[in-house]
Amino acid sequence: MLFIYIFLFIVIFSYVLKRLAPYIIRFIIKKQFEKFQKKQPPKKDNFKMKTNKKVGEYIDYEEID
Repeated sequence: MLFIYIFLFIVIFSYVLKRLAPYIIRFIIKKQFEKFQKKQPPKKDNFKMKTNKKVGEYIDYEEID
């Protein structure tokens, strides 16, 4: 009789675990993502591309024969 109870417990537990697994995994991933976000240093927006910056004068070289 004990064997039947153990077997039923395992079957019911595995069924419940299959149904709850997506929610448990989503919760764990969310917590890990929040932990990862806290470890990241704050981003600085000091790096900006400037397109109108003068680099230098263009020199056209001629080929010499």
